[in-house]
Amino acid sequence: MILICILFFSCKKENTFLLKEKNIDSLLNEAEKSQDYKFKLNVADSIYSILKFDSNDSVSRKRHLNLSYLYQSFKNPKYVNICYELLKNNKLLKVREIAYCNNALGNYYYDISNYEKAYYFLKIAEKNYKKLDDDLLVSYVSITKANILTFKKDFVEAEKLAIRSLKIAKSENDVLLEYNCYITLGNSQSGLQYYDKAFEYYQKAYEICEDFKLDSNYLHNKIQALNYTALVKQKQKQFNESLFFSKKGLSFLIDKNSQIYIYCYLKNNIAYSKFKQGDKSVVNQFLETLKIGDSLKFAPIQITSKTYLGEYYLAQKDTTKANFYFKDAQKQAHQNDIFEDELIILKLLGEANPQQYSYYSNRFIHLNDSLQIEERKTRDKFARIEFETDQIITEKEAVEKQNVLLNSRIWIIIGFSFLLLLILFLWFKNKSQKAKTRELLLKQEQQKANEEIYQLIIDQQQKIEEGKNIEKQRISLDLHDSVMGKLTAVRMNLYVALLKNNLADDIDFSKQIDEIQEVEKEIRAIAHNLNSDLFSDNANFISVVQQLFNKIENHSQLQFNLHVSDALNWDLVSNNIKINLYRILQEALQNIEKYAEAKSVAIVMTLSETNEIVIIISDDGTGFDNSKKSSGIGIKNMKLRIEELNGSFDIQSEIGKGTKINLTIPM
Repeated sequence: MILICILFFSCKKENTFLLKEKNIDSLLNEAEKSQDYKFKLNVADSIYSILKFDSNDSVSRKRHLNLSYLYQSFKNPKYVNICYELLKNNKLLKVREIAYCNNALGNYYYDISNYEKAYYFLKIAEKNYKKLDDDLLVSYVSITKANILTFKKDFVEAEKLAIRSLKIAKSENDVLLEYNCYITLGNSQSGLQYYDKAFEYYQKAYEICEDFKLDSNYLHNKIQALNYTALVKQKQKQFNESLFFSKKGLSFLIDKNSQIYIYCYLKNNIAYSKFKQGDKSVVNQFLETLKIGDSLKFAPIQITSKTYLGEYYLAQKDTTKANFYFKDAQKQAHQNDIFEDELIILKLLGEANPQQYSYYSNRFIHLNDSLQIEERKTRDKFARIEFETDQIITEKEAVEKQNVLLNSRIWIIIGFSFLLLLILFLWFKNKSQKAKTRELLLKQEQQKANEEIYQLIIDQQQKIEEGKNIEKQRISLDLHDSVMGKLTAVRMNLYVALLKNNLADDIDFSKQIDEIQEVEKEIRAIAHNLNSDLFSDNANFISVVQQLFNKIENHSQLQFNLHVSDALNWDLVSNNIKINLYRILQEALQNIEKYAEAKSVAIVMTLSETNEIVIIISDDGTGFDNSKKSSGIGIKNMKLRIEELNGSFDIQSEIGKGTKINLTIPM
């Protein structure tokens, strides 16, 4: 936690703090597991600012790869620069690392719609994954290539790649890949106008979502499948069914702001289906999605909403408004190269302007012919990319083989030189081994002395604490028995004096006596508090534990319930056990705070009949699958500490039912 605080402080001071080399790997690991975007970004940027790339240093390459994974996990484009840097100095990169970098670059260019570059890098990644015989990763790359081909209207080739990937997905039982294959197959069939077949694939994609409910994209994937289904039903002019699937998709949408794009698509589908069924009240829904599209500056939603509004006003015979929306949509579609929508709009403009029908018809024919020519060019271009990439890789492999042959000769010379150096080294090492052994014995003795000093410090601290408690008790007794007794006597004497002098009804005197009585109460409370604050036999250790609770409660919503058995006398427990128990509690509570999403934690400390300390830590958090091996070191550290104390460690957890840790340590 101290390391994290230092990191945040440094980021606020414009990265003036320099990370220590030994901390970089642990920070990268911690940031990768974190769900806090700001923390992940601060860690990544801090390391990125100081990390120097050295292609000959395997540690440097590994750190740069891990840093690129981190940036890619939250879609920060800095991973692109890192991948380029790694590929530029790729002589010592492993095949899997080269494949990852090319795949990452391919996906990046795919996301920004630069499909030529995306296809080039994906092809290289695919080749490298094939070298590793990793059919699953080859299929993931292939399905992205297939999606690119659907955008370029090469539906037949996209279908081939998707079917090939689907076979691998089923054989490897990878349901997420299977889902993506069904979506791609649905898109390719829809592009080929085989709408019934497209509907079947979209339905299979929807049904398979149930097999990965725990995935964070579960609901998004279901909604996406339903949206595609609604669109294909629209193309079939089955508006009742389109309306059904759109509404079903909308029912799964928990927060429209987090998935605003799919929300607009579904709302447009619903409104358009209703419009086609004669509902005239849908104009407000088209205007709503247009307003959202304008705020997002997202052309596809703007164009679709304007086109639907144009159709709506055309049906109302309001050609002025219809032409306004059609022309605006046509202009925007042309500027953004969304030519499929432009073709539809040109047809509608011809209907809205019968006197100019031939003009818009000619523009439609010209654009359609241009698109067909462009599609053929694109298919040729991708085929050329395939061929040229294979040729580049083949030439590169030939050069690498020559380099390997040359390097092998160099290595023979180096080998003989190394052998000579090794003999000299072994002679020197044998001579210095005895000196090192003596040095090790001295270090062990020094460590033992340090442990004894540490034990003396702890004992001295306990004596100081006991002295404080004795002094508190003495002050409490003095206040209670002496000062408060004298005040009571003074008050009683004053009261008797007032009665003798007939001043009992004097308000001022009565107030003064009441004030004295209030002082008595305050002193009694102070004496009681001093006395109740005294530590019992087990107070020293328990107070330290309680302080740990207080620290956590200061920055979280956790509530702690501690029960300590009276039979457990902490004075009889060695400091070694106390220290290790404290560290175990600290680690367990940190894990609960970070991952469990718990509201309360109960800790029970008892002494068993066999004179063993028994500690039970339980929370009401989300729990986890205990059958899966943990990749963290927290639980391993706790187990190691318990083993050092010759105790036993058991952890029980189920998803949704919290977690329970049982510790047993012999006295």
